[in-house]
Formats: sequence, C-alpha cells, structure tokens
Amino acid sequence: MDYSIYFVATPIGNLDDITLRALKVLKNVDIIACEDTRESSKLLNYYNINKKLISYHKFNESKQSENIIKKAKSGITFAIITDQGMPGISDPGHILIKKCQKEDVKYTVLPGASSILTALISSGFDNNKFSYYGFVPKKTKERKILYDYLEEEEKTSILLETPHQLKKTLEEFKKFFPERKLCIARELTKLYEEIKIFHLDDIDIDQLTLKGEFVLLLNGVEKKEKTVEDFKDDIIDLYNNGTSTKDIVKKLKKQTGISKNEIYDYVLECTKNN
Repeated sequence: MDYSIYFVATPIGNLDDITLRALKVLKNVDIIACEDTRESSKLLNYYNINKKLISYHKFNESKQSENIIKKAKSGITFAIITDQGMPGISDPGHILIKKCQKEDVKYTVLPGASSILTALISSGFDNNKFSYYGFVPKKTKERKILYDYLEEEEKTSILLETPHQLKKTLEEFKKFFPERKLCIARELTKLYEEIKIFHLDDIDIDQLTLKGEFVLLLNGVEKKEKTVEDFKDDIIDLYNNGTSTKDIVKKLKKQTGISKNEIYDYVLECTKNN
C-alpha cells in the first residue's frame, strides 16, 4: 500500500454512503483502529470485511497514537475510522495526524460522508462562508463565551448537540438570538431524517423530537451598513481636537468607503456651529 496510515470517512447513518476507495483500503490494511469496535463491526460486517480491530477513542487517543506510529514504522498499515463521519472532526484523529507529521510517517485522508456539510447544504443557509464550533460546551462559563461569539457571527454557525442537552441549548438560543433562524438537522441519512428551519422566537421546543444525532445551524447576523450619520461623534471629536476638514474626510473615507462628497457635506453640517 502507498501509505502507512489511512484516515477513512465512514457513513453517518446510511451504510451505503461509503466510497469504493474506502472499502478497498479497509479490505487491505493490516489493522483498523476504531472508536467502538461493536459499532464499527456493523459497517465491516455489512461489507464482509474481516480485519483486526483495535480501540482508538478520545480517552486513549494520545497513548494509542504512539502505539500506532511505532507499528506503522515497522511496516504495519492502519485505517483510522470513527463511529460515523470524518476522523479528526470532533472525533479522534487530529492528535495522530500531528504525530504522523512529527515522526515523518506517511498518511492520507480519504474524503467521504460529513454530517456538517450535509446539514449545511440541506439548510439552505449561506454556505460561502461558515464557522464550525463543534459540540456546544456543557459548562456555563464556556457556553457564555460561545454565545458571545455567536452573537456577533456574520457567517452561518454550525454546532453539534447531544439529545439530553438539546432542550437547554434551544432555550438559551431563544433567549440570546430570538431574531435569528435556526436549522435543526436530525438523524441525517437515516430512516427518520429531519431537516427543520425555525425562527427562534417562534420555536416550540416541547413539540420537537429530542432523540437522535443533531446538527444545529444558526444563520449569521445581518450586517447593518453604516451611514455617515453613525460617525457624528467621531467627526465632532476630531474637529474639536484640531483635525482639519480635509483630514477628517480623508480618514472617514478610508474607514468607511462612503463617498468624499457625502462625508464632506456632513462634516460641514456637524461643525458649522463649532
């Protein structure tokens, strides 16, 4: 095989959502490292793949990464998979990739199913620019920090949430972002897949199904275009501090992109009585 370690994307629900290349790699590597051997066996049995499995999850990731690197250097090939989706995205994989780079071990990443991108495209929200925040934190302080970011975020925000914490998160979203739209993507690619879009102010949390795997997408803040009037206080301060009209116009033109004539007329209006 061309590489020592293969990071392989696996289906996020529907077992048919796997690439031919991924199947080829899984059939030919020596060992498959997975989060939960029982969960991964469902996929491997579905495709009649019988390989040695080792446990590789967030609680043993650092130590197991060292073992994998050591064996990879001896010629053993590995596939790294998670329960669903892409290794390294809110799942084990990132630490091992950093170790591969440090130890000069050849690795590659196989593209495939992603709940994040599937939900983003399904939502219809702006996907030219977006931010991924991972799982919503459990601790109150960390949640507050996250909400401070989201409050100013102009891009579509993507988050993951667990069923037992979803109700609390939605209640807080209603409180902090009442004017925003939210897409709740549940059980993607599975039998009971749901894609629902709400105005947070109108959402009835008690009517939602709070079971399954969830991706939340919060639409971005609509950026308010500033007008020259928004800079009245700045203009007066500059003028009172001795800045010439010409320099005030030049400074605001650079900061705002508003036309020189519009700024000049407004500067004269603001300073005529000073």
